[in-house]
Amino acid sequence: MHVNLPPTSYQQISPNHPNLIKELNYHNPALAAKLRSAGPGEAGIKLWREETIRGGIAGAVRTTQAQSKERDMRRRLQSSPNDMEAKKYFGEKERKKNVNDQYHQMMEEYPESMGRVLMLYIDSEVNGHPLQAFVDSGAQSTIMSSACAERCELLHLVDERFHGTAVGVGTGKILGRIHLAPLKIGGHFFPCTITVMDSKEGLGDKNMDFLFGLDMLKRHRCNIDLGANALIFSLPGGKRLEAPFLHEKDLDESKGGTRNFDAEKSNQELERRIKEAEEKEQKKGENESGGDAMEVDGETGEDGESAAKKSKGGA
Repeated sequence: MHVNLPPTSYQQISPNHPNLIKELNYHNPALAAKLRSAGPGEAGIKLWREETIRGGIAGAVRTTQAQSKERDMRRRLQSSPNDMEAKKYFGEKERKKNVNDQYHQMMEEYPESMGRVLMLYIDSEVNGHPLQAFVDSGAQSTIMSSACAERCELLHLVDERFHGTAVGVGTGKILGRIHLAPLKIGGHFFPCTITVMDSKEGLGDKNMDFLFGLDMLKRHRCNIDLGANALIFSLPGGKRLEAPFLHEKDLDESKGGTRNFDAEKSNQELERRIKEAEEKEQKKGENESGGDAMEVDGETGEDGESAAKKSKGGA
């Protein structure tokens, strides 16, 4: 049974490193869950030792098997230089080495490439309703879902003469167009034309309620400035408005952020999936063992029947 211990219990497991269990929870949530269930003291220490030994043995077995296979492939290549399987084995080994060398070079020189890349969002207001607008220069039109248009009290302004079907990565139903929606960014109002998509049969990610597309970016002479991390609007009189792109902490999980992120809930979901995968593998192994047993039973049955016939014949 999974038991959630208070933070003091985590510290008792490792008094010198109170954050160790949190670090372990990130890298190996299944083991962290077992340690939490075992609790502090000798039980936790014993479990840690057992898991460490089990992991060490498994690693040693894998290493031994890999070395044995490589020796076998070398012998095959020496005896037959055109052995395709051996050549394929060493070719794949060389490929993995090159990939690994590139990985280490990247981590040494460009470690930022391993970070998460957030999509570009800005804070905005549409008809007085706050929205996080997804800035997408690859989208031809500015798009809003019908559910979002209803929340913003704009659905009654949809011109249905502009209905149709959107075609892109998939297809979606266009309900119509709102010709002039009051869009407010950084205290300034910008006239905005919005294409309204059916929320049930829309196009793309349903978490993106409002997509600020290329049509409005060009109309308001916007500049996506990644150096300043902002969307720049050109204003009358040569002035400009900087709308900063939102950070990870400002975005919900559905948008790739960490706002309102529940670490415990996420870990429980991960543990559930790991448990399901383990149960699936165990069931698969039982089914395979059952098939073997049935096959043996069948053979035994036939042998028994033959023996019985022989016994009757002998009688």
